[in-house]
Amino acid sequence: MGVFLSFFFGLIDDVKNLSYKSKFLFESVISLIFVLNTNLTLFGYNGILVKIFTFFWFIAIVNGFNMIDGLNGLSTGVFLIYSLFLKSYNLSFIYLPIYLFNLFGKFFMGESGTLLSSFLLLTFLSKQNNELVFLTVFFGYPAYEVISSFLRRIISGKSPFLPDRKHLHHVFSERFGNITFLFFAYTLSVLFILLSHKLYGVFFYIFICLSLFIFQRKIKGSNGNL
Repeated sequence: MGVFLSFFFGLIDDVKNLSYKSKFLFESVISLIFVLNTNLTLFGYNGILVKIFTFFWFIAIVNGFNMIDGLNGLSTGVFLIYSLFLKSYNLSFIYLPIYLFNLFGKFFMGESGTLLSSFLLLTFLSKQNNELVFLTVFFGYPAYEVISSFLRRIISGKSPFLPDRKHLHHVFSERFGNITFLFFAYTLSVLFILLSHKLYGVFFYIFICLSLFIFQRKIKGSNGNL
């Protein structure tokens, strides 16, 4: 059911270009299905508060995946990396040609493909490891995007729910070029995956994210766009 609704709701968004309020409603339905079919823990604790947190966590990570779908080869390349590390080679076999076509601007996943892929990867990994801290660090790149975007917009006095063009891929690709940024994004994704398996990985993850956030704002500020 979750797989079908993820694709269906995403397809509606592709056609109708839904508002963030409508998206939140649809994502809430999918998130509820995810919560009911998983049993995640937070620092080993499992209870109603964790389930409520998981509900909003899922929506946040899904939106993080959507945020990185803004540059040819970015989200598809990251999805491919995740599928390889998860040893889900059937997904990898599907993502590889999608990635290659997307890299050269011949194919685009759209909201339907991004939402479906997010649901599949989150569900697949949660069956292997149900600790939310691990999952957050593993999907550290999209997690960074959604958290940094909220902070950036709040600091700028803007609504945290309205889109902008100040994401990591906008800022870095403008300064360093698309190819350089893609290599950086792939490396960052792999680094976060590796950190998720380390005992103190979450602390290194937080440090990297804070450093990245400061550097990102500095670059954007130097262009006079803050």
